[in-house]
Amino acid sequence: MVKPVSFADPDRCSEIFDADNRVEWQNTPHVLNSLPLKEDTRIADIGAGTGYFASQFARLSPRGHVYALDTEPNMVNHMEQRFTAEQLTNIETRLCQPADPCLPAPVDIVFLANVYRFIQDRMSFLACLRRQIDHKTNVVFVDFRGDNARVTPVQALDEVRQAGFRIETMDTSGCPDHYIMTFKKAVSL
Repeated sequence: MVKPVSFADPDRCSEIFDADNRVEWQNTPHVLNSLPLKEDTRIADIGAGTGYFASQFARLSPRGHVYALDTEPNMVNHMEQRFTAEQLTNIETRLCQPADPCLPAPVDIVFLANVYRFIQDRMSFLACLRRQIDHKTNVVFVDFRGDNARVTPVQALDEVRQAGFRIETMDTSGCPDHYIMTFKKAVSL
């Protein structure tokens, strides 16, 4: 029997999210290559969990800044310990709210991996996100498609468009069970 996962249990989450086989089940190199990362990129990883992607962003953008945001205090504490142990000084951890990303500063990229489907009030979240970014900010959702999708890619596309964003790309074939959707704030609603 598989033990249920609680996002309040960072050790159990780390067994899954930081496992060596994540490269296989998510094709993380493809995800990372799909992002416009530069040495000085400022990126917000919303729902950063154990810090799996945030840690990689910090290494790929050494002169940039990473905001690792999560709604779960235990995860934020876990990430703080992880980033200290990994000696990553360009990451800042913070709590965010379930319907508000709470972006602390302007960023180049807003990134959510395996998070969108868990947001209960997605339209409020998207409205807050839209207010907190400018037209140049790239927003990237990586989430399940197919049988494991709580929010289908088509539903995510529709919701994002309704919230006043324009779709830049929709990759449904680069990852085994995930889509990668990139979008920006539309000029007008």
